[in-house]
Amino acid sequence: MARREVAAKRYAQAVLAIAEAEGTLDQWQRDLAALSALTAEPTVAEFLQSTKVDVGRKHEMIERGLPDASPNVINLAKLLVRKNRVGIVDQIAEAFGQLVDVERGVARGRVVTAVPLTDQGRAAVVEAIRRATAAREVELDEAVDDTLLGGAVVQIGDHIIDGSVRSRLSGLRRTIAGSLG
Repeated sequence: MARREVAAKRYAQAVLAIAEAEGTLDQWQRDLAALSALTAEPTVAEFLQSTKVDVGRKHEMIERGLPDASPNVINLAKLLVRKNRVGIVDQIAEAFGQLVDVERGVARGRVVTAVPLTDQGRAAVVEAIRRATAAREVELDEAVDDTLLGGAVVQIGDHIIDGSVRSRLSGLRRTIAGSLG
């Protein structure tokens, strides 16, 4: 895991603790999304990461760019500026969102199939994800990939379950090739 990702997860965990203590999970999520959008702007990112710009001017830009953000988010943004960590804001926001999902019992999954899922197929995938994650709620993103021969590829977070026919045929091909050699 990259150092930036580890740092982002630590910041997200700290933010989660604050948000839970204050009961402001939704506000933190909105404000982190706004901060992420602000720092994703190329000119803003360049300004905030420049060693030639005074930290006070950077803090002013944060305050002007996030007029509706909570003071805690502004403070986090200023801390990230001081520590030259503005480049991980999007990773912090993403990691925080994942932590909030876990806290709320929500699993996000993506399923790729050769043809659109039927209602019955969708229900089966949702139930399988629910069982695998013990989530109370499943949010499913569906995609169709006509290069698949059949079956499905399901992704839940970092975990991928490849149940596609293409994957099974590839495995069979390796097994046969291995037994011949």
